[in-house]
Amino acid sequence: MAEYSKARLRAITKIENAYWDLFIKEEKLTVTKVIKKANVHKSTFYFYFDSLDDVLSSIKENQINLLEQTLNNKNRKEREFNKLTIDLKNLFNNNRKFLIPLVMEQRGGDFAIEYREIIKREFAKDIGLEYKTGNQVKDDISNAFLNGMIEILLSTFASEIIPLEDMYKIGFGIMEKGARKTLKENLFIKLADRFQ
Repeated sequence: MAEYSKARLRAITKIENAYWDLFIKEEKLTVTKVIKKANVHKSTFYFYFDSLDDVLSSIKENQINLLEQTLNNKNRKEREFNKLTIDLKNLFNNNRKFLIPLVMEQRGGDFAIEYREIIKREFAKDIGLEYKTGNQVKDDISNAFLNGMIEILLSTFASEIIPLEDMYKIGFGIMEKGARKTLKENLFIKLADRFQ
């Protein structure tokens, strides 16, 4: 059974990588081009995928699963956010060939929004910031704050120049020195006790 799983994974990976190479070059995608580039038989392609759209959906689903696994790992459960940041940076680096075009360049359409929403939802839980309260003004402010933090996080991950420790300092500095005071004292938006 393990051999079948390995063979299945190899075939899917070959097809996804071939698809991706053609997608990035913005070539007109056809099953024939994908199977030729992947060096697999047409029947192999159709054994795993019903269409070309299914290949892109599989790539996106895999990236979402990896993100959710990383966000739910032991470092987050133990509130080791420094280590979690490293985990997320590693996830981004290991998958940058997909994440730069799909998330940063937003060539993934709704996928870019979904990816950011997952991070935003989990980040909001960690800092205790409600952004769906029904109070339109507070929700908009909270969303703007969270969206800004997510963009800083993703932009830093996408950069191959900014050291990880500096990225963590940026986020911590914004929370401790700027956002906390502004949200609490000026806008009356409550954060988790540890940020009060």
